[in-house]
Amino acid sequence: MNPAGNMIRGGRGTVLLVCLLVLLLLALLGTTVANSSLLHLQMAGNDENRLSALQQAMAVVDAVLETGAGMELSAPVGYRACTAQAASQPCDAGLVLPATLPRAAGRLDALVERLAPLAMRMPRLGEETASSTVFYRVASFEVRGVYDGGAEDLGRAAVTQGVLVRMEH
Repeated sequence: MNPAGNMIRGGRGTVLLVCLLVLLLLALLGTTVANSSLLHLQMAGNDENRLSALQQAMAVVDAVLETGAGMELSAPVGYRACTAQAASQPCDAGLVLPATLPRAAGRLDALVERLAPLAMRMPRLGEETASSTVFYRVASFEVRGVYDGGAEDLGRAAVTQGVLVRMEH
């Protein structure tokens, strides 16, 4: 009986059941939003690690090109110079990366390979930049920089760049 003297019959459990269902739906919605946010955060971290790995690999290539290491003009076709970490490939000479190269929490590898032919003509330039380049001979090299931070979940990247080195007559 209520204070007014009227009896309340049935329906009291229905409100409780509806409230519990609404609460359950809100909990499911909150869990879904939290999982979605966590997934987006992980994807952003993956993108950041991918770009960082690519920048590290590009820095290795730039460092090798800056020093000119491994690009001996007297080397035969197929000659390879590589860092000590790149032991999975046969190397003819060792290659040391400069100490000024920023070190990351991964492995940095470099490989320089002499490509065929032994000497070739320099590519022709457009008319607006024409010069006597057709009279020069060049040696071609392939420089490959690799960053491997997979053990620390920091990503992997490899950058390969072709280089033409002008030869003396």
